[in-house]
Amino acid sequence: MFDDAPLYLLEVCVPVPLRKNYSYLHNGTVEVGSRVSVKFSGRMVIAIVLSCKSVTQDELPSYKLSSVIQVLDDRPTFSDDLLTLLRWGSDYYQHPLGEVFQTALPVGLRQAETLQDLSSKFTQKEYRLSGSFDKASIKSSAHAQLALVSAIEKQTPFLHEYIKALGLKSASLRALLKKGTIEESVFEPSIEAVSISDDKPELNDEQAVVLSGFKALHDKFSAILLEGVTGSGKTEVYLRCIEEVLKADKQVLVLVPEIGLTPQTIGRFMQRFKCPIAVLHSGLGDSERLQAYLQARSGIARIIIGTRSAIFTPMLNPGLIVLDEEHDLSYKQHDGFRYHARDLAIIRAKQLNIPVLMGTATPSFESLNNAIQGRYQHFELTQRAANAQPPTMRLVDVRGQALTEGLSPQVQSQIATCIEREEQVLLFINRRGFAHSLICHDCGWQSECHACSAKMTVHLKANHLRCHHCQATQLIPSNCTACSGERLVYQGVGTQRLESYLQEQYPSTPVFRIDRDSTKTKAAFEKALDEIHTAKGALLIGTQMLAKGHHLPNVTLVVVLDADSSLGSTDYRAHERLGQLITQVSGRAGREEKPGLALIQTHYSDHPILQTLLYDGYGAMAREELAERELLQLPPYTFQALLRLEDKSETVASQTLERIRSFCESKQLPVFVVGPFPAPLQRRAGYFRYQLLLQSSQRGQLSGSLKYLLSVIGEFTASNQRFSIDVDPQDMA
Repeated sequence: MFDDAPLYLLEVCVPVPLRKNYSYLHNGTVEVGSRVSVKFSGRMVIAIVLSCKSVTQDELPSYKLSSVIQVLDDRPTFSDDLLTLLRWGSDYYQHPLGEVFQTALPVGLRQAETLQDLSSKFTQKEYRLSGSFDKASIKSSAHAQLALVSAIEKQTPFLHEYIKALGLKSASLRALLKKGTIEESVFEPSIEAVSISDDKPELNDEQAVVLSGFKALHDKFSAILLEGVTGSGKTEVYLRCIEEVLKADKQVLVLVPEIGLTPQTIGRFMQRFKCPIAVLHSGLGDSERLQAYLQARSGIARIIIGTRSAIFTPMLNPGLIVLDEEHDLSYKQHDGFRYHARDLAIIRAKQLNIPVLMGTATPSFESLNNAIQGRYQHFELTQRAANAQPPTMRLVDVRGQALTEGLSPQVQSQIATCIEREEQVLLFINRRGFAHSLICHDCGWQSECHACSAKMTVHLKANHLRCHHCQATQLIPSNCTACSGERLVYQGVGTQRLESYLQEQYPSTPVFRIDRDSTKTKAAFEKALDEIHTAKGALLIGTQMLAKGHHLPNVTLVVVLDADSSLGSTDYRAHERLGQLITQVSGRAGREEKPGLALIQTHYSDHPILQTLLYDGYGAMAREELAERELLQLPPYTFQALLRLEDKSETVASQTLERIRSFCESKQLPVFVVGPFPAPLQRRAGYFRYQLLLQSSQRGQLSGSLKYLLSVIGEFTASNQRFSIDVDPQDMA
């Protein structure tokens, strides 16, 4: 078919775990970064064009080449800057390029349809209040409808996807449409000027310094670390910096660590800016994500808000990247393409020559070290906004005390005092379920998972034991499976057990449990938060979901029930995580006029980490830990990669990594190799998990060693084994 037509040789990457690109023929030019459909291993896949060059018949390789089935884009899906970013990510994280592009591609674009065909399948709807709107016509008890009306009042245009993004209800929308309270029309995308509200608080002196510093940096690349105590007004600083960028007719990408933080972020932004806002996170449907993606790409969406994967969103005229809670582990992808969104944000900002603003109360040690070394601009906010004062932190030594469902007498007394004053108490326990495990009081048998080296957690309401690693479940036995004894005891306290106890103790006080079991949907999470905000006295039981970034104005007491679990950990990052966790959780207390108190229960009240954290703060603790890491030559002063291998046989898993270790030593690769050693969770879903840790003082030496190792890895591993590389690992799990 190409005898008389011009020939073009396309180099493409396909979404398979192979570290090579492939060549296809086409009878016309195709722009780099475009999607094409091709046949690969007998099936049709979507490939991304990496290069296109004209060739003659004589220049074709000797083997037969297939032809492209269809070119799907009239303009590239991936712009030059995203192509560069993804190539860098593939190279740095040692991951196949085809899978990297697949990760960055919205699900809606992973099918053999052109953008025109995809766009014709859906239309975006926008809503506005009708001319005859009368707020008095809505019953005061119809809270969901009033919330929707309030949101529409604040934002123009108000798009359909904002309903889900803000945690509002579609049923309220239908009811208001039926009444004629609001009107629906087709959204006609266009790039319009941004309207900025004048209703904004006065900046304090520290905030003004940050804004002034940003204005001097906003037209070029700069990595800015904004370290501000909880409640110091970091979000207001973000808004002021974003305002400067929007006035210059540029776009802003805002990353948040979790879906749960997205609605409150969007709400704050809608109050300040009237412009299309694109929202991107896993809680949205495929079509909604695609619409947001295309609005950002076309420049219509001036602000893009999303979680980790939103770092791959195209922008027509980028001006700023904001990373909220930059220390959060949620920015690290733990399977597949194991990237870190914070690091990709810095690389992308540098490529685009725009600033990246990273905010947190507890900087990651990597970012803090970069600030100390002068690589980042470093601003600090040391005062809470308005009249709020930082919470008082106290250690509660529980040695020798009788604990009731994990609560010491001192903590119980403080809880009772707060409830009498109709204030809210947040109890932090990072363990879901009713109890940690089930144990036989006669023979010592424990409820262990058959597929994992972990105990099964008791979920009493569901009447089953559940493994939180492989999700296997089984009914709670009435007798011990080992000795048939009847004295089965619940061991340890989980969120459900604490909830049951507090409901018995305080029957007239609302008790809210916030964990992944009680809030499986975003709507349930938002509903719980709304009820918490309207309640006076209340008891909040939460895991890390509730500890991150939420403004809880009625909370005056925070209790950390188990601060000891990280103190004995073998992971050198454990103290960093503990310091961040205690500081962040404690920061939920006393965020308004009432003073806050944080009680940390521990058996090690004299531990140096807790003492430094209590009396000198997170910054001092972090600097002490950094000095120790430098002495021991641990990250961020060296660079690491973790090789993980999983096999049904424990012996084979260990022996395979032992051969890889011997190979590294025989080739004198410039890396220090530790292992093989079992993962903390040694067995998961029937696979034994072993690891090798590679470390080097030079990032380039580590990268080169990994590339060489991957080129020969097939000589050591089998197809029935699971092998992965994690560059800059954030945990050893």
